[in-house]
Amino acid sequence: MQNDLFHRPKPDELFKPGTQNARLYRRLLQGPVSNVEIVHDHHILNSTGRISEIRGKLRDYLIDVRAERDPSGNGVFVYSLRG
Repeated sequence: MQNDLFHRPKPDELFKPGTQNARLYRRLLQGPVSNVEIVHDHHILNSTGRISEIRGKLRDYLIDVRAERDPSGNGVFVYSLRG
């Protein structure tokens, strides 16, 4: 049995299926994702807004979405789940 403290909810538990938030959270569950990938591969233009909304929903689960600047210095950020 999975410990509820470390339960990562399924996307459809938090967001309406098929929405940008559900799609982006599903992608984050697979691993880190860059803002470039979010825009070009997933066609989500307001990535910072979507990440903020996902953070808000995950707060109760003690999970955060961490943003790290890519060392390339080109304005690329990589987002990943922590917790």
